[in-house]
Amino acid sequence: MIVLLALFFSLGAIFYSLEAFKEAKNYYNYTLKLYLKQSLSVTNDSLIPIVLKKAQEIYQENPYNPYYKESMKVEDISIKLLIKDDNKFNINSIKNPIYFNVFKSLSEEFCMPKDFPYYVYYWITGKNKDNIDLDALSYTAPFKDMQSKEEIIYATPYSNLLYKNNCHGKKQAKGIWYFLDTKNQSLNINTIPIPILKALNKDITDSTAKEIIDYINLHPIKNIEDLVNIRGLSLDDIYKIQSIVSTKSSLEVIKIISKTKMGGITQKLTTKVYYSPPQNKILGIYQY
Repeated sequence: MIVLLALFFSLGAIFYSLEAFKEAKNYYNYTLKLYLKQSLSVTNDSLIPIVLKKAQEIYQENPYNPYYKESMKVEDISIKLLIKDDNKFNINSIKNPIYFNVFKSLSEEFCMPKDFPYYVYYWITGKNKDNIDLDALSYTAPFKDMQSKEEIIYATPYSNLLYKNNCHGKKQAKGIWYFLDTKNQSLNINTIPIPILKALNKDITDSTAKEIIDYINLHPIKNIEDLVNIRGLSLDDIYKIQSIVSTKSSLEVIKIISKTKMGGITQKLTTKVYYSPPQNKILGIYQY
């Protein structure tokens, strides 16, 4: 009886927490929408207003009207905007043999187990191309593109190795997790990080990668052929990577970070917007 009562109260607490979270998120949405309405003009002559307009469209109306509407002050809400290229490797691209080889090399850069890329490949395609041990998987593979990179946690037996560099002497460095995504459609040579740059071609060493980054910082690449000006890169090296990289970003990530202050307590909501410059289109909006 005591156990049943304890279970009942535990379930009640969980339900209450979920309801409280839901209400809190509604409140955050409302405060951000209020700030956007009052403090930012929306026009169609630049990327930021378009993104903000799209963000406003998904925010809910104030569920607490009229209490919070009367007491909320704009000075208690702050907004920060960050824009960057999505320069991460798209996991779903490994269906293409060229990109699978890049992913294999990238895995080696972080000293992941040799069968790690094959588990990811199996998860997406259903093809066991290296006789991996399927019994090692705790979850059933869906055999389709990953919707978010969080899925890779379940796709292999190596989730504990994703967040750190497993190579000797690099244990404190970031792991492969931080260089993966599921939305980027191409790799921009001008913003590509060194681990992915090296994975493009095994002939690109640490020193060559640094030469490329230093050159790009002074002379952004407009044509892939411009890479011939970089010491350490041959025409053959450029030929090998020209089908993998581009000189423009296919995806930008815009972060809208809002902070609201109420009753002395500051709370934060982050909205991440995925924007495609070639399509001039919002691909997705996520909140956390």
